[in-house]
Amino acid sequence: MDIVADTNILILFFRQNPIYDIISNSALYNLKLFVPDLAIEELKKNKEAILKYTNKTKEEVTKLTEKLKSNLIIINKKYFWHYENEAKSLVPHEKDIPFFALALYLQAPIWSNELAFQNQSKIKILRTKDLIEIL
Repeated sequence: MDIVADTNILILFFRQNPIYDIISNSALYNLKLFVPDLAIEELKKNKEAILKYTNKTKEEVTKLTEKLKSNLIIINKKYFWHYENEAKSLVPHEKDIPFFALALYLQAPIWSNELAFQNQSKIKILRTKDLIEIL
């Protein structure tokens, strides 16, 4: 299954929880996790918050970031930019446009626990509990 992973999912990867297990074992689940390249930049910007949130060392976070990236398919904006106008009409926040545009490009659902994403009907939104049920 192809799916676009939202930043909130990526950030939760840094704690031991079902999200960590799903992403770490995505190949076993036949799950392809796509993210816009912007998502990696967001992780870098949030590194201090991740350190505080997880109580992990910088080295641990760096190792986990590399593990996370190895389980993701990172797509450059040049491939899906033409879906941004349509995505603008669907998103709750402007920062979410790349994720919705990528989902439109791939014709894939978005994995996110953000409730505001449910306020549109064009793109299927899977919460973690939904994904666990499917897997």
